[in-house]
Amino acid sequence: MTLTDRVLVELHRAAALAGRPGIAVPSRDLQPESLESAKRDSVHALSRLVRAGRVQPVRKDLVVLPDATGRVTVGVVDLVEVVAPAMHLITGGRALEEHRLTNQHFFSILVLVPCRVSSFSFRGEKAVFMATDPERIWGWQEHGPHYATPERAVIDAVSHARYGVSLPMAVGALSRAAERDVGFLGRLAAAADRYGSAASARRVGLIVDRLFGEAAAAPFSELIGDSRTPVPLRPSGAKQGPVDRKWRVMVNASIEPARVNA
Repeated sequence: MTLTDRVLVELHRAAALAGRPGIAVPSRDLQPESLESAKRDSVHALSRLVRAGRVQPVRKDLVVLPDATGRVTVGVVDLVEVVAPAMHLITGGRALEEHRLTNQHFFSILVLVPCRVSSFSFRGEKAVFMATDPERIWGWQEHGPHYATPERAVIDAVSHARYGVSLPMAVGALSRAAERDVGFLGRLAAAADRYGSAASARRVGLIVDRLFGEAAAAPFSELIGDSRTPVPLRPSGAKQGPVDRKWRVMVNASIEPARVNA
């Protein structure tokens, strides 16, 4: 067996032992002593594997390992789980998609992280990392990748266009989640409280009020703060529109929900 073949076998072995089959981190996985070679020789062997198309580079110190038949069995979310810090949150459109709250497929994955992480692309999809206060990173589902829970994803989507979701899509996701799960609006109010933004609570409260009525929106009225200055429903939208005095929101965008399938 050539050194190149031994390096490929070692990458597969180490990746599997690390709990990330199909994903190699060469700086961790290539131990020259186990290959009976110098580090330089192992690196050169890895370069030969890349040139031959036997492994797929993603970014520095991250490669994807096709299986024995040449199939790639990992996706961009699997790679995010490897490169992101333990505390991270996949939110925005991709989280809504994961919870079947939108029909649109998002080719960009937005990940909240507590420190700088370089973005990368893989097979036409891009992972974008946004460094934020660790206290803002919460609300992921208990099992599997760190997708935001439906309520956290909805609040993020409503709060700012930077999460890559149109307002009709965010409203549609909220509507669908509430219709599908009788406990959703209660969890949404609790999440809005933890979110700690009076502006976000106003926006979500207005939407819930318009869609489901005053009683359903009552928990949000306690979170809207004391400021009398209206906030725009869509921060990146037009700077004018009718003002809802109850919620102190300038309605500068349509609250008509986008349709989604089951």
